[in-house]
Amino acid sequence: MKSETPVLDLDNLPWPADQPKHFVFDVDGTLTDEHSITHQPTVDALQAAHAAGYPITVATGRLLQAGVRLLERAGIEGWVIANCGSIVWDGQSIVHEYPMPTEQLERFIELGRSIGVVPAVYFVDDIVMDMGDFDIDAGDMNLLNVALNANEGRPIRQLDLETADLRHATKVQFGGDSRILDQHQERILEEFPEAVRGHAFALELTPDGITKWTGIEAALKDRGLTAEGALGVGDSGNDVPWLPKVGISVAAPHSTPDVIDVCDVVLPNIDFPVAQLINAIVRRTS
Repeated sequence: MKSETPVLDLDNLPWPADQPKHFVFDVDGTLTDEHSITHQPTVDALQAAHAAGYPITVATGRLLQAGVRLLERAGIEGWVIANCGSIVWDGQSIVHEYPMPTEQLERFIELGRSIGVVPAVYFVDDIVMDMGDFDIDAGDMNLLNVALNANEGRPIRQLDLETADLRHATKVQFGGDSRILDQHQERILEEFPEAVRGHAFALELTPDGITKWTGIEAALKDRGLTAEGALGVGDSGNDVPWLPKVGISVAAPHSTPDVIDVCDVVLPNIDFPVAQLINAIVRRTS
């Protein structure tokens, strides 16, 4: 952590009492634990924020349906930014969609196969994982299990991506042992500078020029909300493009250094830190 990024004192929030006006949350590593599971205290806190009148936006690398199910589980209304900004859902329907060029997608898949990681292609509401000769056990993590958790149990298809219809894809991701991704990350970024490490076991690519901020900015404009009025929380590389643009930027406790570097504060390493942050804000304004 950089020395000038303070750890947030949840008993003494350092911003005006009338801030924030609304929330933007990453999901994996922020609203979930390291196994992509959202626990009940966090669900309860989201319910409390909604009951207190705070608009909520979920910005995730997950499938659309996974973000929708998270809101449904909490019984709240909200907007979902899915597939790292490629999909914007307004609570009823998709209002913005940014598909990936097929040539860009095919080159990324070919690179993943060459280094021994598992390519997975994301569509609006479907994941197709390559069926090549890969070990889906990434260290102590089974990629299928992690992906199932991350997508709220929605089935993941395994196909030979060389024969799959890749039109209308919105994201592609490498999954594998973190040590393999560490070893090849420099090469991957040389060929695809826009790729980001969204998880220790995953590196992802969205359409050219599309980031989570693309979707968040569009959603806020549509909702009549300002970036300055938002409190945002994230933890990994795909959150770097948007966190500096919101009024209050907060890094989750186990965030990557690049996220901490762009945030105003970092949450303390406690149980359910985002839930405790939400509850502290709601208590102060209720």
